[in-house]
Amino acid sequence: MWSEIGMTALRIVGLVLLDAVLLAGLLAIPLGLGGNFILLGAVVVVGIVTRFTLFSWVALLVLAALTAAGEVLEALLGSLVARRYGATGWGMGGAFAGGLAGAAIGSVIFPLVGTLIGSFAGTALGAVLGERLGGTDEDRTARAGWGAFLGRSLASAIKLAIGFGMTVWLVRVTHFPGG
Repeated sequence: MWSEIGMTALRIVGLVLLDAVLLAGLLAIPLGLGGNFILLGAVVVVGIVTRFTLFSWVALLVLAALTAAGEVLEALLGSLVARRYGATGWGMGGAFAGGLAGAAIGSVIFPLVGTLIGSFAGTALGAVLGERLGGTDEDRTARAGWGAFLGRSLASAIKLAIGFGMTVWLVRVTHFPGG
């Protein structure tokens, strides 16, 4: 049987490890590395370890839905905002493909930070190239690229807000249970 001191020490170690995972998840979000999935994984582990006594399955499902919504928004927002700024289907497709290609190329050239820079630059450049391939004039092409960049920035901000909310909630229920 564990002594009370041993159980307290185990709880402290567990909370420190949880905090490290939460910090890693938050830092991964702006780098485009699926940080919200890391945070959701931490929620699942805490749920399993505590036999869902700190929160319900409903809370887990809500957080999973928020994580999925953030991913869908990230995939679509660059293209949709580019459209709002005058992009055609060519520019929207270019923004989507450019964001993926930029993240991949950036990861190879300079891991982590390159992924972030590549995804933002690739979204904008993809929109511009798509518009140029579609025969759009230069002014509209530049606006489409700017819109794609803004959309990608907005998507990242939304995903970071979701991740921050998940982190604050999980710290609240694990560090201050019943409080």
